Amino acid sequence: MRTWYLCLGCAAHYLPPESMTYPGRPGLVASPVHCGLGQCRAAAREIVARSGLPAALFEAMALRAAQAADAAGDPARPVRRARGRRSASGPRSARTRLG
Repeated sequence: MRTWYLCLGCAAHYLPPESMTYPGRPGLVASPVHCGLGQCRAAAREIVARSGLPAALFEAMALRAAQAADAAGDPARPVRRARGRRSASGPRSARTRLG
């Protein structure tokens, strides 16, 4: 399963390449902290600078959060109940000519 990341700048989910490098752009490296937009890169730098923590710590936290989300799997879907007196769908709930 691939790891999705959350951008600090725009709060969008993004999916960088697994190698964290873009094959078409040799000098560009993906970041686990921000997406590829310039304004998001600047916003992430500002957030890291205001926090006083090293950027490597933010990257490690982003990687751990993404790994924890992958380990948790998909959230369980809630069971939808029929409203009112209507029964749930299924073979036994189908109406017949007898009633």
